[in-house]
Amino acid sequence: AWTRHQPQPQRGLRILAVDGCVFNAPDTPDNRAYLGSPSSQHGPASWPQVRAVCLMDTQTHGLLDAHISGIHQGELTLAAHLQAPDHTLTVFDRAYFSAAFLLDWQTKGVQRHWLIRAKDNWRYEVTQALAEDDWLVRMPISQRARQLHPHLPTHWQARLVELEIDGKRRRYLTSLQQGVSRTRLAKLYVQRRVMERGKRDFWESTG
Repeated sequence: AWTRHQPQPQRGLRILAVDGCVFNAPDTPDNRAYLGSPSSQHGPASWPQVRAVCLMDTQTHGLLDAHISGIHQGELTLAAHLQAPDHTLTVFDRAYFSAAFLLDWQTKGVQRHWLIRAKDNWRYEVTQALAEDDWLVRMPISQRARQLHPHLPTHWQARLVELEIDGKRRRYLTSLQQGVSRTRLAKLYVQRRVMERGKRDFWESTG
């Protein structure tokens, strides 16, 4: 109820963030069986682990949704079940760069936009220049992804912006194609940092 009455930060869009975290659980037979633990060449880890993925309002720091599972459940799989409100811009880190995930996210509601750092080794072609260092781009979707998700097209489109921050070139992709400058997008991406405190609060509240 609190977040519904907060002033909207940008063109009527609430700014949200998604991130995942992993916690150790007590080493009991039940936890081992239910939660699992990561393994390496040296065998299972010392502790069973819990994976959580959380959705937060970056203005109020209120957690809007969360999904929890054992360690063998993937972060993207859990995040796909998060329920974001309409008229939002959600910030993700680069681990969420997936055409299937991001297209699904933006089509599940009205004005459900996303913002993400661009990977270094991704393929794209510029289809339209919007302004200096600001483009619409077209990206191929792999055959493997289309086999897993037959509804996907062969290509998808997003907005790419590039700018220099602290002497380094940064690139961001977003489904929001107009109305927000590239410098504003970069500042909005920084709000993802509030998730670190939010994740700790969430875990403490769940006991």
